[in-house]
Amino acid sequence: MPIVVAIERTPEQLLIADNSTIFEFTPWEMGSYDVGNPAFAPLRYVGSDFRNGSVSKEGKCVQGVDNVGFVVGTSSSLFNQAFLQIGKAQNVPDFLLRSINATLARIGQENGDVASWPNPFYQYNPKDNVNAQSTVLALVDGGENLQNIPLHPLTLSQRNVDVILAIDSSADTLTSWPNGTALVATQQQSATGLSTNNTVFPPVPDQSTFVNMGLNRRPTFFGCETTNLSNPGPLVVYLPNTPYSFYSNVSTFDLEYTTEERDKIIQNGYNIVTMGNSSVDSQWPACLACAVLFRSFSRTQTSPPPECNDCYRRFCWNGTFNSTIPSPYEPTPVIVPSSNDARCVTAVLRRHLYIAIVLQIGLLLLQ
Repeated sequence: MPIVVAIERTPEQLLIADNSTIFEFTPWEMGSYDVGNPAFAPLRYVGSDFRNGSVSKEGKCVQGVDNVGFVVGTSSSLFNQAFLQIGKAQNVPDFLLRSINATLARIGQENGDVASWPNPFYQYNPKDNVNAQSTVLALVDGGENLQNIPLHPLTLSQRNVDVILAIDSSADTLTSWPNGTALVATQQQSATGLSTNNTVFPPVPDQSTFVNMGLNRRPTFFGCETTNLSNPGPLVVYLPNTPYSFYSNVSTFDLEYTTEERDKIIQNGYNIVTMGNSSVDSQWPACLACAVLFRSFSRTQTSPPPECNDCYRRFCWNGTFNSTIPSPYEPTPVIVPSSNDARCVTAVLRRHLYIAIVLQIGLLLLQ
């Protein structure tokens, strides 16, 4: 069942607060379990004239907003991030940065950088609903609070999730590879206790430890040790983007890929989740099965087979830290690439530069 995540952006603000309300969309409903807007509405009728949780006889009943393009587009609405990130651009003339900033600021003031949804929770439960007086919900990319992996809905205690395969394609490091920031952000939000409906998220180390211990380069299990046996939460199988066979650390703002690049990115993703079709670790398929059964073993008080105990020993985070500032992260291929792969990497870098220049010129012309 697809669960698409978006996050509420406070009107007239660019930065996303840590305690911003997280909304989820399924084929049947949209809404939130968070304290800021604890309510759901049928997605099929979200565009209708809702007042206090219902549509009156005089109100209009509207269908068609449950469109996958609207929903996925909402979860991809990160234009406001361009305003936040443009200042970090290097080797760009000052006059061009000023011009782009002015254009982005105007778009932000007009709320043109968010997905504006009709608010089905208008006038509903004003005591607990921060959006009770607004007819519009301003939603943006669900990863803008740093939770780039949509873990939040899966930690809902009533869903009784045993295991999560957390695929991390974030660009956290200066070289656009993940460093565990998404897990850290979800764990920190869980620790605040603001979302009382969600389970305790397993402990994870800081970002420096992720890099220094190589946890952002191989699969790792989080949640193997727990003191809350009645509500342990899911085991998280962390699968970070790393160059097994191709440098797949492409930019979100890349708008076009060649067929060859597409195929190599997909192949690299296959290699990540299968550890190179078991060529890197022949026991990985069995270890992944052991991860899926980890909570079941505990719940039924069943002793895991020796093979699983060996997997847990090798893949479970052992709880140690190494928080020293790491050197710039420059991963090498896990599977040695061919000369054709090397030429393709060079082509990707050239295209990144080309697209950046075109986007900057395009924003200048919009002014």
